[in-house]
Amino acid sequence: MNKLVIIGNGFDLAHGMKTSYKDFLLWYLNKRYGQNQSYRENALLSFVDANPFDSEFGSLDDFSARLKYESIKVNYHFDFFKCLVEDFRKSNWVDIESKYYETLVDLYLSNKSVVIFSNADIETKLLNLNTCIELLKCELEDYLSSKFVGDPIKNTEIEHAIEVDIFKDEKFKNSCSTFFLNFNYTNTINLYLNEYLKTGDKETIYIHGQLKEIKNPIIFGYGDESNKYFEKIEDLNNNEYTRHLKSFSYLATSNYKKLFDLLGRGDFEVYVLGHSLGLSDRLLFNHIFEHPHFKKVQLYYYEYKKDGVVVNDFFQKTQELSRHFKLDSKHAMRTKVVPFSESKPLTKFKPQN
Repeated sequence: MNKLVIIGNGFDLAHGMKTSYKDFLLWYLNKRYGQNQSYRENALLSFVDANPFDSEFGSLDDFSARLKYESIKVNYHFDFFKCLVEDFRKSNWVDIESKYYETLVDLYLSNKSVVIFSNADIETKLLNLNTCIELLKCELEDYLSSKFVGDPIKNTEIEHAIEVDIFKDEKFKNSCSTFFLNFNYTNTINLYLNEYLKTGDKETIYIHGQLKEIKNPIIFGYGDESNKYFEKIEDLNNNEYTRHLKSFSYLATSNYKKLFDLLGRGDFEVYVLGHSLGLSDRLLFNHIFEHPHFKKVQLYYYEYKKDGVVVNDFFQKTQELSRHFKLDSKHAMRTKVVPFSESKPLTKFKPQN
């Protein structure tokens, strides 16, 4: 039986790598706070009356407090980024991609009701939104490249970094083929391939691109063609509406085709390590989980503490997974998901000393 291992941002976070949206945002705020604050076309925001001798922001809560109680003011160059900053407590990367698409839909609906905005106003808003996304993507690549180009952790730290045991499982090692579908821009998975999976038929696909790789540029956007507005947006015949939709970005490389060529080799099982399975990748996941060779999926869940009790997100993951199956495939899904009683956390919750 072949194996498809889906790697998401939670995999890097489980290694203590600061790859979350909040980590990036704090870095960017401090970067801009320490720069010349004149308005720049290639900046997402600038600070007003910033004192270059002030200390940097220790956290996003510190940033919010200093905006409230000190003379610091922010000039947001894009409305979309302003919303992301002000709503940082609720935002993850998948949420940002979803908010981008929601904003596109709002512009589409506004386009159908020009009483609210003129066509010129809508076109300006659309161009500003896409420029914001492009700058956000460039800054994200700079942030990750400054920290994680090359091996992010040492081989000797693997045992302590993550407790998933599938890489050591003899049945896993001896499977016909193992395909790694890496949604991260980082190469953390390579450490496991070098340490535990030195032999056998392996293939790693960086489906969303790699840092500073011209031939495999990073992809950031939205990928749900089943959304009821997608076809209507396409029919507008305005390429700005589809500039950052993943279905078109996939055509820049052979990664998408390579993945389904590999899956076409025979029956496969899926292992999900640190991916939220959100709607921003719905196009891709639908074709994986509706594939005739797909047999089962093992979800590695996230454990955390809430109100003094250790809880997990296994139930939420099954809810997200369900959205990638068509209505007449829901029964098949329930027979193919490995139940919670037979599942494990990506990393066990460790109380702070």
